[in-house]
This record gives sequence, structure tokens and C-alpha cells, in this order.
Amino acid sequence: MTTVYDAFISYSHRDMRWARWLQKRLETYRPPRDMRQENAFKPLRVFRDQTDLAGVELFSSLQKELAASRYLIVICSPNSAASRWVGEEVRAFLAMGREDRVIPFIVSGEPDSDDPTLECFSPALRGLEDRQHLGANIREIGKEKALLRVLAVLLDVRLDRLAEREKRRKKQRIAWTASAALAAAAVLTGLLLRNAAVSRKNQQLSYDIYWAALAASPQKDQLTPDTLALLTASAKAGNPNAMLYLADCCQNGWGVEKDEQAAFQWYQLSAMSGDASGMTALANCYLNGVGVAPDEKMAYTWYLRAAEAGSPYGMYAAGSCCQMGAGVTQDEKAAFQWYQKAADAGMDAAMYSLALCYRDGIGTSPDLVMSFQWIKHLAESGNVYGMYNLGLMYQFGLGTTESPQEAYRWYRQAALAGDPDGMYRTAWCIENRYGIDDPALAWYQAAALAGSPEAEKALERLREKNAVSP
Repeated sequence: MTTVYDAFISYSHRDMRWARWLQKRLETYRPPRDMRQENAFKPLRVFRDQTDLAGVELFSSLQKELAASRYLIVICSPNSAASRWVGEEVRAFLAMGREDRVIPFIVSGEPDSDDPTLECFSPALRGLEDRQHLGANIREIGKEKALLRVLAVLLDVRLDRLAEREKRRKKQRIAWTASAALAAAAVLTGLLLRNAAVSRKNQQLSYDIYWAALAASPQKDQLTPDTLALLTASAKAGNPNAMLYLADCCQNGWGVEKDEQAAFQWYQLSAMSGDASGMTALANCYLNGVGVAPDEKMAYTWYLRAAEAGSPYGMYAAGSCCQMGAGVTQDEKAAFQWYQKAADAGMDAAMYSLALCYRDGIGTSPDLVMSFQWIKHLAESGNVYGMYNLGLMYQFGLGTTESPQEAYRWYRQAALAGDPDGMYRTAWCIENRYGIDDPALAWYQAAALAGSPEAEKALERLREKNAVSP
């Protein structure tokens, strides 16, 4: 099979934070310029399973991604060691004769531990000879060096050479950031003093200027110099909305040269003015290292402030930090409570996370009925992902009685909303007369056009079975 991915990340959903972090760092990594020219590097392509609540029944659909991946990276922890599905993915990859292409990435626990609660290798990995040859343990060498070790394997370069290049690049970045920070501090101090002196009349004027800027801008990402000048004047006069808009401009290069440091400064000013959206934007900067060094503690601090200010996104993000232990001591009960508040406020992602909490007993007692109820609420709110998952829960009787008709109905809703998986499942229902008696061909064709590999195979099967012309 043709190689599509450089790596497939296998992980327990309790280690989602690590899997997301590793995928992002691998896909966004750009080698030093001299190495790039020598080897003509392309961005790494990484597959990370982001399937649904009933992904258990869909394991077979992941095998094609495993077959299309050069390496298998296993996020190793006591969570993944106890995960049946991580074990299945490892075994499937090994069955393809790729024992020398498994990369254990240890984030917690111990390999070959006498204590089962600390064991971080799944049974399939424990039976693999020389299993740590390509691996990395963040507890021993830190996550940045562990990342470089994985990169060295995927890019086929020597680790010491890659590490030396990164050390030089880091020194250059620190020197540049230090000088920029001094200038930024002066600008920030001046702006804060200016904001403190703005009168109520001038504050109202700042909003008038802001609305004038919006009226003069046909699209958010297409700003004229005059519009930019209006936004800047409004932001300097203390308007947090203008600050956010201007920060977006600096971060994305809308009408101004892209400048993440300037974006960070404007987000910071908006947050300090008490704006909840500014607080979450500032937290995102700290989390992702936009215009500032990554700092999970500061990210959590600002997510928490946004949550306490009533921001549903802040509640959800604070919950995610508590669940993963990012910037705060891991606390699944607190995570559940924040997800509950954000879900009650109508946030889709929080509803899904709350459904997972009820499914897996994260911060609360396991309750498939409540999990089903939140997925149903998510689907009925118009969320495509909720529709598809609700179809799965009806099909497999998770938290509810199996109902082929309801499963088909929600698959069809997801399909009509453009979801390729929903299209594929709709076609599967039709072909197998599961809740519907209509012919399958039209839906398989729609799913194939939307990019579903499974639908392509199904079309071939139907053509051979019924002599249907392409």
C-alpha cells in the first residue's frame, strides 16, 4: 500500500493532551535551513485517531491508516498499557512485519514494572524485542529531547546533529526575543498609562471609531491602511474589541506585517482590561507559544479567569487543563464540573467532553445513559459530529436501546450536512437494509466524492456484485 503518513500515533484518550502535543510539534517542525536544503524536507504527515464514542466497533477502519504509515508511535503510559485498543493497533502494525518501526514515547509510568499500576507498555509492546531502540522517555530526557529523538528517526538524521542545530536556533531565538521584549515592555507601559488616563468621553469615542472601522472594512481579513489606522486609534483609546481585532491582524498578517509579539501584546491588553475573549486569546498564546514562550501555568491561569468571567470557552479550556494536568494539578472532578458548566452554556466541544466523562467515568460515575443524552443534545443542536455519534450509539445500543431506524436517520442527517463518515454509514445501512430499504449506490457515490476510502471500496464491491457501471 502507498505510504500516506510518516507516523501513526496510538494512544489512550486519557493521554489526549500528549497525543495532540506530539502531533502538532511533529507536523509543524521545520528543520534548520541548511538541513532543509540538503535533504529537501517536507512537512511530516501524522495520523492521530480522532474517532467517535463508539470507535471500538470501527477499529477495522483504522487498519488502512496503519498500513499507510511508515512508523507507529505509541504514547506509553499506564493508561495506554491498559487500553485494549492501543494493544490492537500495536498488534496490527506488528502483523505487517514492521517490528523495527515502532517508536515507544513514554510519558508516564515505567516499562517492565513489577507494579501493574505503573506499567506503561501494553502487552503487545512487552513481547517485542529491542522495543526501546527507537523510543524516548520524557521522564529521563525531558519532552523536548524526546521530541528530537522521534524527529531524528522520522527524518532519518543523526540525533546529535539535529540537537546541535536546535541548540543554535534556540540561542538565536532567545537573543532576538530578549531585545524584542525590551521594546515591547516600553510600548506596553506607554499603552497602559494611556489607557489609565482615558476619560469616559474618550472611551465612548473609541467605540465610535471602532464601528467606523468595521463599516469601512468589507471583510475582516482585507484591511486598508485607513481602516487599520482607525482600529489602532480605537485600541489605543482603550476599546478591548479593537485590541482583539488588531491582535488578530498582527497574528494573521491582515493589512499589516505578521507579528506574533505585537499580537500577544494586544491580546494581553485586552485581557487586562477585563475582556473574557481577550483572556482566552491570551491563554491560547501562552499554551501555543504565540509571541511568548509556552507556559502552561499562565495558560491555565487565564483560562480560569475567563471561565470565572463567564466565558464558555474558558470553562471548557479550564476543564481540559484540569483533566490533563496542564498547568495545574490533575483533577478530573474539577474537569467534569467545568465541562458541565460549559455544556450547560451551550458549547459543543464541552457537550462532547462531558459525554466522554460519563462514558469513561472521568470525574464522575460511568453512566452511558447520560453519555447518550449529551450526545443526543449535541446532535439536536445541529452539530454534525454529534449526529454521527448519535447514529453509532443507536446502532450499537450504547446508553439506549438499539434502533436501526434512528441510527439510519442520524447517519443520514450527518451525511446531508456533508460528513463523509455519515455518508459512508448511511450507505452501509442502505446496502445492508439496516433501518432503510433504499438502494445504496447513490450514497456510496456521494461518500466517495467526499473523500471516503471505505466508500470507494464499497463501490467496487457493488460494481462486481451487481455489474453496475462506473
